[in-house]
Amino acid sequence: MLRPDTLVHSTGRIGKGDPRGSRKEGGYMRLKPLVVALAAIMLAVPACKSGDEEAEKSGGGGGTLTLGAALSLTGSLSREGGLTKDGYEYCKQVVNDKGGVNAGGDSYKLQIKYQDDTSEPDTAAQLVDQFNDQDVKFILGPYGSSSTEAAAAVVERTGQVMVDSAGADDEIFTQGYRNTFAVLSPASQYLASIVDAITELADPKPKTVAILSADDGFSQTAAKGGAAEAEAQGLQVVAQESFPEGATDVSAALTKVKAKNPDLILGSVHLEEGIAIMQQSEELGINPSGGFGLTVAVPTPDFVETLGKAADFTVGSTQWTPNFAGQDDVFGTAHEYATGFEQALGYAPEYHNAEASAACLTMVKAIEEAGSVDPAKVRDTLAGLSIDTFFAHIQFDETGKNADKPMSVVQIQNGKVVPVWPESDSTQPLLWPTPPFDQRS
Repeated sequence: MLRPDTLVHSTGRIGKGDPRGSRKEGGYMRLKPLVVALAAIMLAVPACKSGDEEAEKSGGGGGTLTLGAALSLTGSLSREGGLTKDGYEYCKQVVNDKGGVNAGGDSYKLQIKYQDDTSEPDTAAQLVDQFNDQDVKFILGPYGSSSTEAAAAVVERTGQVMVDSAGADDEIFTQGYRNTFAVLSPASQYLASIVDAITELADPKPKTVAILSADDGFSQTAAKGGAAEAEAQGLQVVAQESFPEGATDVSAALTKVKAKNPDLILGSVHLEEGIAIMQQSEELGINPSGGFGLTVAVPTPDFVETLGKAADFTVGSTQWTPNFAGQDDVFGTAHEYATGFEQALGYAPEYHNAEASAACLTMVKAIEEAGSVDPAKVRDTLAGLSIDTFFAHIQFDETGKNADKPMSVVQIQNGKVVPVWPESDSTQPLLWPTPPFDQRS
């Protein structure tokens, strides 16, 4: 309630001796009883909006639902971070075109607030904490496992809720976090799925394999999963070599691998490191009798654009292809998602885009099912969510992983990304073995 001794500035601003006001702009005067009553009535109007203000603190209110995303928009993971942002943006566009987010009888326009974490996990954590200070309680995950793990620790402390689109390292989900939910397959499946596809489809089947890996958590976890699956499939792992995350010179590791003469070379890497493996293998004359398989890099448009013919025949794992059979009431089928995305963004989507859109969609669906923008209610709804989408069936285990989601395997054939495994996704047979670099035309 406005007190009788409250001062009103002659410019019309009300405040109790507001220190921001300048007496040079006009003097203060004592309010007379009638003025006090009128001012009280005027203040009652914004007081009626307190419900909206509380909703805004939970990410909504005033017709807007705000999600926060700290992304690698610069730094070593900026390309993948940019693809992730495009996936989030396309989700926002489609959701808003279809009427926005409907929760508890209220309709909200979806908004996403971005900050650049510069590909640094510590920065990602700080930015997510800043979102909390700004009352942004719903978070879309950063790009990459290291940044996602750092962000997960923050949301656990602050009571925010995060849907993870690109943090796959299994280690994230061994910490007992309750507020982080990942729509994608875990890292342990990335290289293992390539091993499964090649041992099932290749003729002749490889007998020996060498594994190269960056030294970040995701890549190391994926490498361990690949090595374990290779041994389970009867392959002999003849070498395992690591190099720094983001390395563009991997020649030392390749030289060691070359001496082992493996049938198959696998790389647990991101885009920059994957390109380096292929460029420097060509330079060093490394031509395994079978071929190459790489995580992350292969489906990314830059891989073929950078390498040209040297990219052909490379096998890669992917979280999604437009051949996936699932669908939902927002994006439609996987093919419809791909068509709509290309019309909106000007290029054909790959899995980084799709997993980002799926994370955004999952947050929206959880809020709608909860009928609330209260973070605790949305968190509990996510824990029990079970929905089909264009990307995958989304259902989380007790650790927050979408553990039953399978991966697909693709191959570069004549400069195009072609699904080859499993059979339900395949459009072309696996081309095997790989011809030497100097015999590709």
